[in-house]
Amino acid sequence: KKTFESHRSLKQVTVVDEDIDPNNAESVEYAMATRFQADKDLIIIKNVRGSSLDPSSDQKKLKTAKMGIDATRSLLKRPEGFELAKIPKINTIKLENYFK
Repeated sequence: KKTFESHRSLKQVTVVDEDIDPNNAESVEYAMATRFQADKDLIIIKNVRGSSLDPSSDQKKLKTAKMGIDATRSLLKRPEGFELAKIPKINTIKLENYFK
């Protein structure tokens, strides 16, 4: 909740582990696909102060909803299987060789 209080315009926060690059959308998407369960790892905060620049909010009261996503590995599960998959020599693969 404190994170959302840092700036009114902040509506969505996704928390990831140290092995996920938060600046890489594909990495974050991977974390969400493999580490996030909506019924357990989603927090929704309703009816809170939002930005006046958000057209989806209640413009008269400036109220909105915000969400937090926990896309970290479960502490209740073994860490095996959560590692990012690595494709050997991915930089040398030329897709044009496979699509002619």
